[in-house]
Amino acid sequence: MKKHTGRAKLMLVFLMITVLFVTACGSGNTNAGTNNTGNTAGESDAPNEGADVNSGEKVKLKFTFWGSPQEKKAVEDAIKAFEAKNQNVTIESIHIPGTDFLQKLNAMIAGNEAPDLSYSAAWKLKMGEEGLIYNFFDLIKEDPSIKKEDYLQYAWWNWDTDKSAGPYQASVVPSLMYNADLFKEADVELPPTKAEEAWNWDEFVETAKKLTLDRSGKHPDDPGFDPKNIKQYGVKFSLSWSSYMPLVMSNGGDYLTEDGKEFGLAKPESTEALQRIADLINVHHVSPSPVQASSIPAPATALQSRKVAMVIDGSWNHLDLSKANINWGVGVLPVLKDYKSFFLGGSLIIFKSSKHPKEAWEFSKFLTDPQNVLELHQGLWMPQLKEWYEDPKLIDSWANEELPGRPAGFQDAVMRSTYEHAEPSPENNVKNFVEIDAAVTAGLDQVWLGTKTAEAAMKEVEAKVKALVQGTYLK
Repeated sequence: MKKHTGRAKLMLVFLMITVLFVTACGSGNTNAGTNNTGNTAGESDAPNEGADVNSGEKVKLKFTFWGSPQEKKAVEDAIKAFEAKNQNVTIESIHIPGTDFLQKLNAMIAGNEAPDLSYSAAWKLKMGEEGLIYNFFDLIKEDPSIKKEDYLQYAWWNWDTDKSAGPYQASVVPSLMYNADLFKEADVELPPTKAEEAWNWDEFVETAKKLTLDRSGKHPDDPGFDPKNIKQYGVKFSLSWSSYMPLVMSNGGDYLTEDGKEFGLAKPESTEALQRIADLINVHHVSPSPVQASSIPAPATALQSRKVAMVIDGSWNHLDLSKANINWGVGVLPVLKDYKSFFLGGSLIIFKSSKHPKEAWEFSKFLTDPQNVLELHQGLWMPQLKEWYEDPKLIDSWANEELPGRPAGFQDAVMRSTYEHAEPSPENNVKNFVEIDAAVTAGLDQVWLGTKTAEAAMKEVEAKVKALVQGTYLK
């Protein structure tokens, strides 16, 4: 294989990641393809011994991240706490809105101004394959304070069996959220909070019908109901993989087949689940189409404005809901056969071009310790370490249902239901996920609009992604 220079390698990955960004919608010194001992990407990723973090040598790290105003403030507070403990280290934090993040990070790489460490998404795996970021498994070999077994089982971003961009920095999960006042007005029982009591699909649909109203106050099964003039929908799915995959898994399907050799979403178990979601829109008229959903605000505002009674989307919305003037709650997801869910999340990556990898590693450990960013774990994030789901004192510190972002039932409906029924998230498990998902998303757009069945659409996608199906990383 032809060996790239550091500069050439950076430009190659810049182009590759830009292509991924287009189809699916991160220091730039010239030894970026090597670590600081001069080793090539195939050798150990562990940083060489440099200055002690608490020595007198002044170190400045550049750190790029995204997030809401609340997340930005909490991260900046954590940075101040780290700098207070490590007075020789200064963190230059660069907050970039999520929609612009990859584009700006690519520009920094191309301009030889890459950060020392950064938030990241699925595109980090290409960087790992090209040797631009440190292998987390090499880093922990040199640090006995970090153990792989301490983390959630599937919370890993691997680009090979023994090469990882790290575990989740923090976790989020698919979540069912609702406006409790709308349930009360409709005289409908609130969603169950225990996985063993989850609604089956028919119960879920019937509940959604009772919560759906046209402008004359009629429900979908009432004579004269007008599906073209709905003022309140029973449920709104985000229609992304993070929301539909729990139902696919519940029905015995998956993104790929169990052996990783075939496109799983084209199999009957998967297409049946996808079709049931589409039927919420086009048959039962209890959920908005993509066109209708474009005029409905984000989940917190949608529930507050009474445009929808339930939302199935990410748990990151809990923070916004806690700050809205709304009587809200959470329930377990509906099931078809067995309850299934997953954790998802990004990871912090450290660039091999960093002049201070040892300090970057220490900051990475600090920022991924839930105790140091506890405020974010009390409404926005969930921990990535198993003990935070098993130790009652730790659970109480972040999942206490008296906290604003943790409504009654949170521990059962969100925390335990996921921890006890977790499967790998396709995003960090399926090889070539970004490329495959671009085709899947385009195919499903037709399903949600009712112009194709899920079976027909996924068969077409199967033919397009056949060469990309190359197995999984975690299972």
